[in-house]
Formats: sequence, structure tokens, C-alpha cells
Amino acid sequence: MDAEEKLELMKIMFNPKNVALMGATGKMGKIGSFVGMSILSCGFKKKIYPINPSPRYQNKKILGNEVYSSLDKCPEQIDLVGIVVPPNAVIDSVKLAIENDVKTAAIITAGFGEVKTEERQQENKELVKIADKGGLIFVGPNSMGFYSSEDKTSPLHLGFGFMLPKPGNVSIVSQSGTMGTILCNALQRIRYFVSSGNEASLTLEDYLQYYAQDDETKTIALFAEGLRAGKRFKEICTEITKKKPVLFLKAGITKTGARAANSHTGSIAGSLDIYKSVFKQTGVIYAEQIMDFIYLIKGAQFLLPLPNTDPLRAGIISGGGGFVVHLTDLCEKHGINVVDLNKEPNGPKLIEDISKHLPFYWSHNNPVDMVATNNPNAYQNVMELMLNSNCFDVIFTMTSATFLERIKMLKPENEAGKKMKEMMMSRRADRLNQIVDHEINLARSHPNKKIIYISLAPSLGNPIYDKYDENQVMVFGGNLETAAIVLRKLHDYQKFINQSSIA
Repeated sequence: MDAEEKLELMKIMFNPKNVALMGATGKMGKIGSFVGMSILSCGFKKKIYPINPSPRYQNKKILGNEVYSSLDKCPEQIDLVGIVVPPNAVIDSVKLAIENDVKTAAIITAGFGEVKTEERQQENKELVKIADKGGLIFVGPNSMGFYSSEDKTSPLHLGFGFMLPKPGNVSIVSQSGTMGTILCNALQRIRYFVSSGNEASLTLEDYLQYYAQDDETKTIALFAEGLRAGKRFKEICTEITKKKPVLFLKAGITKTGARAANSHTGSIAGSLDIYKSVFKQTGVIYAEQIMDFIYLIKGAQFLLPLPNTDPLRAGIISGGGGFVVHLTDLCEKHGINVVDLNKEPNGPKLIEDISKHLPFYWSHNNPVDMVATNNPNAYQNVMELMLNSNCFDVIFTMTSATFLERIKMLKPENEAGKKMKEMMMSRRADRLNQIVDHEINLARSHPNKKIIYISLAPSLGNPIYDKYDENQVMVFGGNLETAAIVLRKLHDYQKFINQSSIA
């Protein structure tokens, strides 16, 4: 089956009118039960057909859906089957799907291409041969399934990862189901997610090409141990990166990691230098760490396009001196210019204006140390001056949204202290929404400047930051260096795009 034929069938797979689950069960703890729960939990509103031939399910229901003994007993044509049967029953399940004119499947079951015995390798080849001859494409085997919000009114999670994504614009391929689950939980708003598994039928390159032509996919993220078709990958990325960012986290970069990759998905990890060369030529954004990867994906959505200034001009404003010194070091290390206001045309005037709002002993330059002033309006006034000064392309500042959580950490021993904590909690809780709204409005009201909020507490998975994400406002939590790395890599991508458009 050629690539174009696969792409046409993937339209059915990612937006089926119904789903049959072969190997469905009502037993808690079984994969067939987890997958059924996932389908229901993410909002799939179309018809679900659990398939289980066991007599004990005759005239019974699984998770509220009538059980059928066989695929051919379903009352309508099936678009997509999920296969969670034991390994020795997978091929027969695929044959049955083909006999019933089903064209798409997700094989969750493991025990095929990743197992290095002759028997299992032959079984894998037989599976591929039968599916290809029957005109059926499938995700996996050894997959945790996939998620699609192509139909936003009925998103589908045919898998068993513990995640509850919402419709969004990020599309992900992960050769690891666990890593994919981490990404979906961290990012939340997902267009497509595929745990590609062994890629016996559909490969990473197939999904990438599908995402490339999908207008609703704005950002593409790939976690891979190895590529099946490097030349095709390069050709797709050469075109796609001009329109939307592609981010890549590579696993199996050490000798031992490569061996683990080969036993995990059966992929050949390949030389990291070769991958980096391809990424540089095509504009793919390469991440070296999982946290960098997650924040790069968010940054690609919230910060691009970046100004064309090279290097980027950064302003830093904070109430803590040590924080700004460390962040200044990190910016310089990663090629970001922390503007010296004494050398900037509008800098002396900005220093003069800021001095009207801060004590005389403030730093009189950028970074701006607020020196713990007790002026309640100082921060807002200084920030507005910096945003309107034309001295900066991006401004780093600390968010106040987590101050309530820091108050919660206080453990006063006496009654007076406990009452003080309650009072502080009450006042801060009342103001929390106002703080969040103010910080978001500040960023949204200056679209030509990029405000990056820094939190010393982790921001991923924290519900406080849901509203920031909804409004595409960037918050980094827990690691200052990640913020500098992400900004540099995104700016490198911006320069690549600018050069490509000229060429």
C-alpha cells in the first residue's frame, strides 16, 4: 500500500463513525477494560461495539454497551477496531476485520516485532502481509493506542494511557506509550496523539505526513528511538517546517540506550550526529531533555513568531536580586542579550522614568531589581514602562500566581501564627483570580512583545496555570535554564524560517 492510500484510510481512522473493541472485558485491571474506559472518558459520543465471544457475556453489557460475540454480529459496518486480544489471537482478529471490510485498526497487543525470536519475527511479517493484502492499516502492535480530536464534539482515545486530553492544536507521535502519556498530561490540549509502537503498518513518517496536511495541527512533536524511512522523513520536514514547527526528542543516543531501543520497539537508533545534521538542514527543533521538550512544544505555540532582532533583546524584572543575576548569566550563556540600558538609545530615559517609582537604591539598569519596594503600584508601572520603551523584544518576570501555595507551606506553631496564616490565605485566595487575569491581560495587550513568566514552583500539571495555557501565555516553572534554552532554540528556528523565506 502506498503512502497516499494510507493517508486516505487515516482519515477514517482519526474520525471514525464507530469503534469496535475486540477483546473488550468488564474485568477491572484488564487492558480491554482500561481501553473501554478511555473511550468513554474522553468524550466519544458515537457507537461503541465491545466484542467478546465468551458465553458469560451473552446478552450482557460492558460499560453500558451491548456485547457482541463476533465482529460480523455488529449491526452496522465498522470503521475502526481496537485489538486487545492475546498475541496468538491477533492475526485471526485482523483476518476477521478484513473479512468484514474494516480498513483501520489499533493493535494494543505486544509480542511481535520487538521480540527477537524467529517465531515472533515471522508472526510479525505474517501480520503485515495479511493486513497489506487486505487493505487494512493499523497502529502498533505494542502500542498504547491513539487520541484524536478531529471531531471536537466526539474526541476519541482508543488506548489505555492514564490521560484525559482536550481538543487542541498539538499533534504528537511517540514510539513510547509512557512518554506519550507524559506529554499528553503535560500539554493537555491535543489534536492527535499516536503511540506508534512497532510501526509494522503505519510509521512515524506516515503520521508526520498526515499532520503536515492537517490545517488544525499548528505544532508537531515527535519522540522517537529510530526512524524507519530517514530519507522520507527529511523530505517531509524540509517542506513542513516552513509552515509549522516540528520538535524532536531522540532516545537511544548512547550505546546502551540504542540496545534498549532495539529491544523496545525493534527500531535502529542510529547516530545522533546524523540526526542532528538532518535537523539542522530541515529546521527541526531538537530537544535534549524531556522538560526542554515539553516547554519547547508550549513555547512553539505561545511565543512564535519571535522578533527578527539578533540577538534577542531581553529585559528582566523581579523583586529578588539573586534571581535576576542568575537569569542574566543563563541568558548570556545562551546568546540572549540582557540589554544594557546605558548603551540603548532609549535606555537613559527609561532609567529616569523607572526611578520615579522605585527607591533611590534600585539597580538603575537592566535587570530591574525592584528591591522589595512596598509601593503596591510599582511593579505594574515599571512593567508598563519597560513594555513601551522599545528597548526589549522579550521580558522575563516572576509570576505571583503561586504565592498562595507558598503560604500554604507555612506551618506556624502558635495560635497567633495560625490566625495570621488564615488571614493571608483568605486575602490571597480572594485576589488569585485577579492576579491571574492581570498577568494574562498584560501579556495579551502587548502582542508585539513576549512576556515570559517564571515560577520557582513546577507549573506542569498545576491547575493554576490552565488559564494561562488557554490564553497562550508562557509560564516556566522550576528551572530557569529551561526558559533560556527554549527561547534560544525557538529564536534559532525563527532565523531558519526567515532565511528560508528569503531563499
